[in-house]
Amino acid sequence: MESKFLEVEVLSYNKPGQPPRPVSFRFMMGEEMFKGKVVKVKDMKLDNRMGNKIFEYLCDTVIEGNGSTVKIGYEKDSMKWYLKSL
Repeated sequence: MESKFLEVEVLSYNKPGQPPRPVSFRFMMGEEMFKGKVVKVKDMKLDNRMGNKIFEYLCDTVIEGNGSTVKIGYEKDSMKWYLKSL
């Protein structure tokens, strides 16, 4: 089954006892690599989906010079980051 979310590589800020905070990220679409920077985390919530803890961040970002608001998710058990909307 193919995931509807795009897996991304994220550089995050980690503090003991707190969830990670995304700082910058990159992802591939086809043959092209895109880089983005998180300008501000507007909201963060914890979602327990089928027993998996997923931290969802609503972020103001700059991707290749263009500003946008995106959702970035972090799955704690697999330690993977996903771009949920672009």
